[in-house]
Amino acid sequence: MIGAVQRATMFPTLERLYGPLKPLDSGMQSRVYSDVARGLVVKVYRNNLGEHRLEADNMRRAGMGDWVLGVHEADGVEALVTRYFAGHPLLEADVLPALNKLRPVLEALHRERRGAVDLPRLRERLGRFRSALAPYPLDDLFGAIEGPLTRGELEVSAAFCHLDLWQDNILMNETSGEVLVIDWTKAAWDDPMRDLALLKTGTLDLLPRAESIQAALDIVPGDLSSRRRFRAYLAHSYLHDLYWFLMNEPYEFDMQQNTKLRRARHALSHLPEE
Repeated sequence: MIGAVQRATMFPTLERLYGPLKPLDSGMQSRVYSDVARGLVVKVYRNNLGEHRLEADNMRRAGMGDWVLGVHEADGVEALVTRYFAGHPLLEADVLPALNKLRPVLEALHRERRGAVDLPRLRERLGRFRSALAPYPLDDLFGAIEGPLTRGELEVSAAFCHLDLWQDNILMNETSGEVLVIDWTKAAWDDPMRDLALLKTGTLDLLPRAESIQAALDIVPGDLSSRRRFRAYLAHSYLHDLYWFLMNEPYEFDMQQNTKLRRARHALSHLPEE
């Protein structure tokens, strides 16, 4: 209790504006405080890179401007204030009900197009993955993304994407079943099939393998181009996950490699290659 009080009183200006703040959650780049009685959340960013304003702008771009209550540089921190949502991060039992609510949200998000997908950046990422993961038998996954990239199949217009659709960023209200997507700091213009691939690896994989790929196929558009691009970005997402564990939590890499490779190869076998 003492520690919580100390953390909550670090922000006298924010508390003067919004009342006593209770620690709610902590991530790699931010801490989250809430005043449930007043129906608000204060997200305090650790890096002072302007991400509070970036996230607010991304939420407005995504049609969520009414959730943004304010942005502040105060008490030595940067803060985004939003409305409070009474929900919990998705669990396995929540995935399919949430997907029905999430589908129209993503369809609306991906509707606006601007420019082209940044393929040079994709090539740069793949180069890093190739270098770090060279000792491991992953040629089939690399081929699944590098082949379509070389053939020009990924040269499409970009849509606004969330790009971090893992289970902790999708909240569900137990009573109403309503769903809210949070944490918009990584949102950018990209291929919507990359967004859906991240949803598959980060959330749908809470389900057993067969149910997970079926849930993905239910939300991915049925045209051949979309299915092929989804397959490519699915391989890319699994490679990204393996790269992340190798760089950040190497003691878990072997276990994650076994799990993710089974998932990846099962999913790729259910999607058109050429």
